[in-house]
Amino acid sequence: MTTEQKHSSYLLEAENRLRQLSPERLRVAVAFLAYLQATAENQVSEELLSIPGFAASFRETENSKEKLGDTTLNVTAEDDEVWQAYLASEKKWQEVYRRLADS
Repeated sequence: MTTEQKHSSYLLEAENRLRQLSPERLRVAVAFLAYLQATAENQVSEELLSIPGFAASFRETENSKEKLGDTTLNVTAEDDEVWQAYLASEKKWQEVYRRLADS
């Protein structure tokens, strides 16, 4: 079975199981899925930020885009302190998701 087939199979199984849950348990399942997604995103962010010079290089790239007239709505952190504050708030949300999943 290919990776894509396994993925489709897991999605079908998840959907079947989710349809059988009560609304309260479905809410907990959704909160847990959100927690898993946030955890994965945090891991990626932390890995990127652990690369020496990544944050500075990223800011330089974003500043270059702005100078060229980039009109995207993405906001880029100006310094490492903002990044750290963002990561701290994400960790707090992880705790909220964990508590929702446990309730």
